[in-house]
Amino acid sequence: MTEHHHDHGHDHAAGGPPEAAHGKPNPIDDDACCQSGTGDAALRASDERRQRVRRVFWLTFALNAVVAISKAVYSGFSGSLTLGADSLHAGLDASSNVLALLSLGWAATPADSRHPYGRQKIEIIAALGIGVLIVGGLLEFAEAAIRGLASGRAAPQVGWVGFAVVLGTMGINLFVGRYEHVKGHELASELLHADAHHAHSDFYASGAVLASFVAGRFGIKWADSAATLLLVPLIGQAAWQVFRDNVPILIDAARLDPAGVADLARSVSGVSDVHRVRSRGMRSAVELDLHLEVAPDMSVVEAHKLAQQIERELKVKFPQVSDVVIHVEPTAR
Repeated sequence: MTEHHHDHGHDHAAGGPPEAAHGKPNPIDDDACCQSGTGDAALRASDERRQRVRRVFWLTFALNAVVAISKAVYSGFSGSLTLGADSLHAGLDASSNVLALLSLGWAATPADSRHPYGRQKIEIIAALGIGVLIVGGLLEFAEAAIRGLASGRAAPQVGWVGFAVVLGTMGINLFVGRYEHVKGHELASELLHADAHHAHSDFYASGAVLASFVAGRFGIKWADSAATLLLVPLIGQAAWQVFRDNVPILIDAARLDPAGVADLARSVSGVSDVHRVRSRGMRSAVELDLHLEVAPDMSVVEAHKLAQQIERELKVKFPQVSDVVIHVEPTAR
């Protein structure tokens, strides 16, 4: 069995004609040079993408810090339990942005002998860390609500400044969530998607705070604690989405439809059959391998060119594919 890998096309040269030894150009070496250039371009694109993600997080960190500080200050002034819990939640947003920025720096570390596929999955671990922070905020909300209902605490004293603070921070939350969602799709970043879920949960939390303020103005004492308790399922949904999107990547769930990959490879002239199609990896960096069956009398050079053609066509149809390994086998007689 021979094997084709887009970073190691020259491995087939041992079985091919020795033109290079006689001063003639070797097409295999030319292919290797071209693939090296492609690899360098991919690396530059990855670095650029990471820098763009970092810029998004610096902006959202500044906005989340403004939200957290505003809510914390007015919570201390008014005594609002819901706004106090919400300020903690907003503080977790800013903390998760710091975590994201640190993880992007770690993920940029080049591949080495101990990490031959790089450290891109650090981004996934960070996304799961954001999920854990959401759960922590969820528990804080639930505990505060139960304490407030049990103690029968008085309604907080909220003025028009409080309404302005909450409405302003809701606008920021809406902008941050939408902005991260759009940029997450544009840059194919699981980390931005996870943080967008967190920002959306903040928007809903602020809505509950606003509702408790209105109820408090009408003398409903328990509204502050009840509104806090209503936030629990909303925040839980945000946490579930983060774990649902990222845990499958860590456990190497399939990223591409095997049938679609096999159909494309079988459509190429010279391929007898395709089997054992496997894929895994990040949304923007899918690793793919498959086995091809070809005629037993096909030369190594021909098999190499066939594998390269299939690799090119796969990357056109599935642009998220970053690494392809094709195993070439003779068809059983």
